[in-house]
Amino acid sequence: MLTKKQVVRFMAILLIVCSIFLTWQWFDSKEWLRDVGLLFHQPQWLVFMFVIYLLSFLLKAAAWRIYAGPEVRFSIYFHAISYSLLVNHVLPVKAGDGVRAGLYMKQGGKSWEEAFHSVAVMRLLDMLVLAGIGGIGIVRLGLPSSWIWVTVLAGGTLILATAHYLPVIRKIPFIAKHSAYFHLKMLSGKGIVIIGLIALSWILEAGVIFAVARMIGLQLGTISLVWANSMTIAGQIFHITPGGIGTYESTMSGSLVLLGVDGKDAYRAALVSHTFKFLFAYTLGVYSLVRMPLRWREMKTWIGRLTSHKKPSLNGNARKDD
Repeated sequence: MLTKKQVVRFMAILLIVCSIFLTWQWFDSKEWLRDVGLLFHQPQWLVFMFVIYLLSFLLKAAAWRIYAGPEVRFSIYFHAISYSLLVNHVLPVKAGDGVRAGLYMKQGGKSWEEAFHSVAVMRLLDMLVLAGIGGIGIVRLGLPSSWIWVTVLAGGTLILATAHYLPVIRKIPFIAKHSAYFHLKMLSGKGIVIIGLIALSWILEAGVIFAVARMIGLQLGTISLVWANSMTIAGQIFHITPGGIGTYESTMSGSLVLLGVDGKDAYRAALVSHTFKFLFAYTLGVYSLVRMPLRWREMKTWIGRLTSHKKPSLNGNARKDD
């Protein structure tokens, strides 16, 4: 039986192969440079993309702060997300969450267990919200598998809502402890606010593909583009290249084609929007490096803790820094 890691790697390779085929069929360096040039020839759209994309990360930081605790400065949450974005666009593995948790641990005075828990929950909520948006879109499109998607989403939500009460969870102290904290936060009034902020952040992120679509003349509604963006980001779980190169182009192009966009135009839009996101990640990352500097040795250590899957201390007394 294939392991989860092997399945992810297989899907990632499959998407990259699809991207290589699309690139071979449609990529034109002169056309790409001309499309990217539109960002600078129409600065109003460039400013719009930058502001709305930045705002989406500010909302993610706000949601994380509500969940993890207001005693830690907002800037720490924001810079931790910024570093995560930068690392994911530099390394061929999705290791940014290790740096995100590590910075929060160091600057927020938390244990690794606390930091990793909050980051993991935020990622879980991200995927839940993206799945919800994706499910709504699939139902609206009337795809044959829409009922399967809705069933899986409803089942996942039910499991999250009742996990704390399951005997198998209660028998494992480490999982039971974090499950209890999750339910304490998410089943309160704060849970609605957190989910709302995360959902709004993903809706705003679709502003990037919205602007690109307008610049290259694609006539798609806002709701359709929010769905396409959500499906693309959800596809980034299959991440084995810097910034998800290949995976992003395949999933975004495929989503736009399902919405009725010509294949070549869909690929152009995916390529330009991904180019902008790379530029944004590096720009924001440099800002965080200046405002809240980190040494590579620290980041490497935190990434190692994440990728090695080491279990944190069950008593919550893990070291606060390495």
